[in-house]
Amino acid sequence: MAAYVGAQFAVIYMLIPAAETAPDEVSRRKSLIAGFKFYNPFTIAVLGIIVITGAMRLTDLKASMKFDYFARIGGPLELKLALAFLLIFIQTYITFGLAFRIGRQEEVAAHGDGDPFTVKQLNSMLRRIRAMAWFTIVLAAAIIWVSLTMVSRVVNAVPTASRISARIAAGAHRASSCLDPATSAACDDIA
Repeated sequence: MAAYVGAQFAVIYMLIPAAETAPDEVSRRKSLIAGFKFYNPFTIAVLGIIVITGAMRLTDLKASMKFDYFARIGGPLELKLALAFLLIFIQTYITFGLAFRIGRQEEVAAHGDGDPFTVKQLNSMLRRIRAMAWFTIVLAAAIIWVSLTMVSRVVNAVPTASRISARIAAGAHRASSCLDPATSAACDDIA
């Protein structure tokens, strides 16, 4: 996930600003195309790895939790999967709907089969890429937050009533040992 979010920040703060410093429009387009040739497959591959490793971990978790699986993490899992699929759809739009088209249109124009994107069209696409990249960063943060809530539900497997009873019993034991004159010196630090 760090590699994915890092790639989004790289597009926002490195690739697009670096392309804007190019001396002319041809150089600008070449730098964008070169950057997107790495960005496009990298982000799709990283998302694929995230999905596969998450599914593997979830399968192990499901096997260990047996019938409690849906009761304990069903709701957060539904939310996480919905957010993850939304993230994948948006990244696919950025990659294939916007970034890939910039390079493809340049190839088409080089072969004489059409015109390259105008500066206005290219700027519009870059604004959408930047906005969608920010949105994917927010979605990634939301997915991580939901994942952490799932982990806390799995870690806190002991029912709440049992944990409360255990804490009350431990507190009562400490209180009774403080009343004993032989151990009361250790209780002065507690007060």
